[in-house]
Amino acid sequence: MSSSPLVSLSKALLHWAASFFRPLALRTARFLALAWPGAAIGLAIAAALIPAYAGLCMGTGLGIVVDVGGTFLLGVLAVALSILLVLLGLAILRRLPPRFVAVFVVVLACIVGVGGGFGYSPEFAIHLAGPPAALIALAGAGLSTLLRRGPGRAGIVHGVLGSLMLVVAAALSGWLISWVFTPGQDPFLADVTPVAGRAASLDAPNPAQSGPYGVGTLFYGSGTDLRRPEYGPKADVKTDPVDASPFVTNLDGFKAWARKKYWGFGPDRFPLNARVWFPEGRGPFPLVLIVHGNHKMEEFSDSGYAYLGELLASRGYLVASVDENFLNGSWAGDIGCENDARGWLLLKHLELWRAWNGQADSPFADKVDLANVALIGHSRGGEAILHAAAFNRLSHWPDDATVRFDFHFAIRTLIAVAPIDGQYEPAGRPVPVENVNYLVLQGSHDSDLDFFAGARTYRRVEFSDDDHWMKAALYIHRANHGQFNTVWGRYDMGPPLSRLLALGPLLAPEDQRTIAKIYISAFLDATLRGRADYIPMFRNHRRAAAWLPQTVYFSRFEESGFQILADFDESIDVTKGSASGVSLRGESLSVWRQQEMKGRGDWPLRDYAVALGWNTPHPGLPEHAPCFAITLPETLSADWGLDDASVLSFCLADTNDHCEPLRPESPAGGDGSRPPEQEGIDLTIELVDSSGCIARLPLSHVAALQPALHVTFTKWAYWERFRNKPPVEPVLQTWEMPLSSFTDSNPALNLSELREIRFRFDRMASRVLLLDQVGVASPGKMKKFE
Repeated sequence: MSSSPLVSLSKALLHWAASFFRPLALRTARFLALAWPGAAIGLAIAAALIPAYAGLCMGTGLGIVVDVGGTFLLGVLAVALSILLVLLGLAILRRLPPRFVAVFVVVLACIVGVGGGFGYSPEFAIHLAGPPAALIALAGAGLSTLLRRGPGRAGIVHGVLGSLMLVVAAALSGWLISWVFTPGQDPFLADVTPVAGRAASLDAPNPAQSGPYGVGTLFYGSGTDLRRPEYGPKADVKTDPVDASPFVTNLDGFKAWARKKYWGFGPDRFPLNARVWFPEGRGPFPLVLIVHGNHKMEEFSDSGYAYLGELLASRGYLVASVDENFLNGSWAGDIGCENDARGWLLLKHLELWRAWNGQADSPFADKVDLANVALIGHSRGGEAILHAAAFNRLSHWPDDATVRFDFHFAIRTLIAVAPIDGQYEPAGRPVPVENVNYLVLQGSHDSDLDFFAGARTYRRVEFSDDDHWMKAALYIHRANHGQFNTVWGRYDMGPPLSRLLALGPLLAPEDQRTIAKIYISAFLDATLRGRADYIPMFRNHRRAAAWLPQTVYFSRFEESGFQILADFDESIDVTKGSASGVSLRGESLSVWRQQEMKGRGDWPLRDYAVALGWNTPHPGLPEHAPCFAITLPETLSADWGLDDASVLSFCLADTNDHCEPLRPESPAGGDGSRPPEQEGIDLTIELVDSSGCIARLPLSHVAALQPALHVTFTKWAYWERFRNKPPVEPVLQTWEMPLSSFTDSNPALNLSELREIRFRFDRMASRVLLLDQVGVASPGKMKKFE
């Protein structure tokens, strides 16, 4: 059979191309063989000239010969050494089996690629997966050697070497597995002892004890939930979905498809689902909504607050744990910038409760005290409650005024548990928090939010009307992020990193949740029920010590009517106070500067304090010790009505810094020895009136300052270094010292003519502290919650 003309033509073209290009390729190869050595030398000269030109540009002042010649010589040496190293590497690679090299490259690419999917850098991914891969390779090498060894003496040697490789691989693998499953420890814990303080126990019942009410439960939801029957066919009350699409703008493409496939709905039909704990009584009862934060959406978070729901319901609160799992992260990706949607959904839930309260056939008819509403949020939920409170007072959405609001609920109290702040900012601005009671809880060993983001929100809370409001913060040593939710638990990160967290230092889960129950229950009772007998525990956490688990706490407190003398936020003038006519001065200080407060990792708190550092050669002599003084105008004391019922309030934080290394011979307290640091950091507070009369009290009259806490989050030293975050985060603590205690120490002091407040650093040889929010409170004169 003859070939077709097309086939014949193709064969002819191929023959021509081969006959044309083969000689060309050979000639090109011969040319390159002649040219490449010169090109290599030229590149090497160019590489050496680059540092020479850099030396010319630097101009060290030693002359052009030194600048250019010296850097050229260094360049030549560096290029020569680098070439030798590359040649060595290529020689080694040429001797490696091609199949091993191919497998090695593929495994390396797999490690880097999969690590990138988790957000890890190539370096971190190799450090994480490289050792296990190397151990498996070592075991494979040993097994291969044993199975393929030949006869005779060489075979015996190979067998011994193969067996040794298997034994080493097994031993190291066993150690690695054991290390992965051990809880890990924090080496700093041994140095931490809670500083004692003077505080009487509260004359009030433990707020974590169950109340007099029986507790009922029910579920409300869409009735169509694909994943949870309690919100689907078994829902006790059916609710209509809401259109949240204006607030969820980052959900599209595959991520949107995957989520809708899982849930059965998109943002235009978000359900209103919640599990409810209610008191079995007539009511009406204050209403509390709890909302979780971000977590794996397939691991539902809303059931994790049953311990709070049951307690609060027994004490006379209607409690709903709101389901917003469909806004959480998943394998398909995080939504991002969705915290405004989380807050808006809370308000849509409140609309349900307002409607049910007025419906005769509702299980909650006339049982909801809509004049007393509280929102509790955890993690992203802790930010969401701020947006809910802000949107509640607005008529339009700041980011798009075509979206109208008409909520106007009596949200009186916000409680944030390990919150983030600023993931969404309305119109690009920090969300305002005004005229609402605010409590924030944060753990020192929070591996998810390893900085005190809630301190920024706390600072932003303002009181501007005539009602009585208060804000409080509690920083809890050894508390983590997840144990406030029973579903999240001890691991603040998902796999593969979860097993590398140091879990040994953490509080027992029951203890951490006990703290949450005590503070949340008492704060709700104080702000929604008028239980003023619980307020002292927020002023000083030691008042609740009989109820609290043993650990270190830092607490802050402020109430409406607090009058600021100096908060260091308004002016860059370090001599100017916050109140009119108030001036500031430092004497013999080694450090005196204003600085922004930062959370761990330089996270900005948008709050400024004054840093004060000193070196006191002979502590115990107050007249000659460094000090920081706040001078009041002549009439301020009388204008503000300062008297024995007034309280001096200020915040301090230890930075863990010394102005210079302490000398062993430096005396402290005049007795020639420095007290152990765990006994606390002390100083003297002086009040001076217009006649020069001075009253002095040590800070330890209330409590010495707790030294800064050091924290290790992981049991893997490399990861701890790779995170590049310091072990210390300065945390402010509020001190309240009644002015009556100063007049008790010196009855001649005239408070109506108070002229100066001095912080005298006479009790420790060296330290750097942060001071903020110096002012005067009048707790006995304030109208309490009604």
